[in-house]
Amino acid sequence: MKPSIRTLFWILAGICLLAGQAQAHGPTPQKSDAAITMKAPLKKVWQAIKEPTAICRWHPSIDRCDYDADKQERVFYLQSGERFSEAILEVNEANHTVYLRQGEANVKALPVSSYSTRIQVEDNGDGTVTVRWRGRYYRGDTGNFPPQHLNDEAAVKAMNAWIEKGLKGLKNAVES
Repeated sequence: MKPSIRTLFWILAGICLLAGQAQAHGPTPQKSDAAITMKAPLKKVWQAIKEPTAICRWHPSIDRCDYDADKQERVFYLQSGERFSEAILEVNEANHTVYLRQGEANVKALPVSSYSTRIQVEDNGDGTVTVRWRGRYYRGDTGNFPPQHLNDEAAVKAMNAWIEKGLKGLKNAVES
């Protein structure tokens, strides 16, 4: 049996409708992953990562920070005058990993939403350690048509810069 013109029309209309919806989907998860090797003892580097406010001493973008032990949340006051917070989900002593999640968001400070990161220190056995900082997040505006400063590209660029500056700052702090 041959399909009628009407049937073919409705099939084609359905395909076009689905194709249009596929173009107008929401945000996709983004990733950042960076690592750096440092000539420093594991204990020193791990202390600089696990202590809740130590990041304020080595991340060059942070002017100061506050820490609320009850909430397990730290607030970063940036050199730019902006601020945002992140919650400390877990400090795993066994594998030298800290798990973090975005607290109070501020897309002017960091144009991302719903981020989670983990920072892990690995002993290389030769007097060096490798610190890996991984992040998963969405762009700052999760609508279908975000402005350029809150789109995927802006989110990836900002998160990569945050992580890379942090790793370089940590390296400078622990190697000196």
